[in-house]
Amino acid sequence: MDPKNVLVVGEDEKSREQMRSCLVERRILCREATNARDALVVAIADPPDLLLFDLSLHESGLGLCRTVRATASLAELPIIVLSSHASENDRVLAFEAGVDDFIAKPFYPPELVARVAAVLRGFQVRRDRATSSSNPDGAIRIEPTGDRVIVEGRHIDLTPRELEILRALLDQSGRVVRRGQLIDQLFSGRPPHERAIDAHVKTIRRKLGPARSYLETVRGVGYRISESAVAPAGSTRRENEAG
Repeated sequence: MDPKNVLVVGEDEKSREQMRSCLVERRILCREATNARDALVVAIADPPDLLLFDLSLHESGLGLCRTVRATASLAELPIIVLSSHASENDRVLAFEAGVDDFIAKPFYPPELVARVAAVLRGFQVRRDRATSSSNPDGAIRIEPTGDRVIVEGRHIDLTPRELEILRALLDQSGRVVRRGQLIDQLFSGRPPHERAIDAHVKTIRRKLGPARSYLETVRGVGYRISESAVAPAGSTRRENEAG
C-alpha cells in the first residue's frame, strides 16, 4: 500500500511539528501549510489523503472546512481538526463545518495516529464502495420497499420513528449527524427533548445486536454509522435467508 499523504495546517510551528512527528513515525508523508489560504492552494494543486489542522486558525479554519466541502475536487477529502477549544459548542460548529473527527488538545500522540488511521480507513471504504461492485453487501440494509431492515442477513423490526432515524444515519454514513439535525428532519417543527432521540437510538442499537458496534455516539454532538456497515441499494446477499 502506498504511504498516505497528510496536509498538516497550523499557524504555530510547534503544533505543526507535534502533529508531523506523530505521523512520520508511522510512515505517513506530511506536507505543511501555515494558514487556511495556503492550505487550500496546496490541496487543490495536489490533493492530500487527509487534511489535519489546528483550530487555532479558528474562524479561518472553519471557513477552510466549508470551502473544502464546497470544492468539487476536494468535497470527499477527510478532515480532522485539533483544538484547545473543546466545548460542546466548539465541537458542534466543527462538525457542522464538515469535519470527520475532532481531537481535543493537548492530545495523546497514539490517539492522534489511531484517529488518522480510522478516518483514512473510512474514506477508503467509501471510495471502494463507490467504484467497485465486488463487495456489494454491508451489515445493514433497508429494503427498496423502505419498511424492512436487514442486519447481517436477519430481519429486524423497527418502529416508524426508529426506521426514520436509522435511514437518516445511513444516508450520511461515515459522517456525524447532529441530534439537532435529526430533530429538525424528523419532528417537523415539534421538537421533543434531545433525550428522546437518545432513547430511540438506544433502542435501535439494542435491536442491531452484534452490529451495534457500527453505530457510534459522538459525545456532545450526535451519532455516526460506519461506512463499512452500509450495503448499497440493490444488494441481494442473504435476502432469502432474511425472508
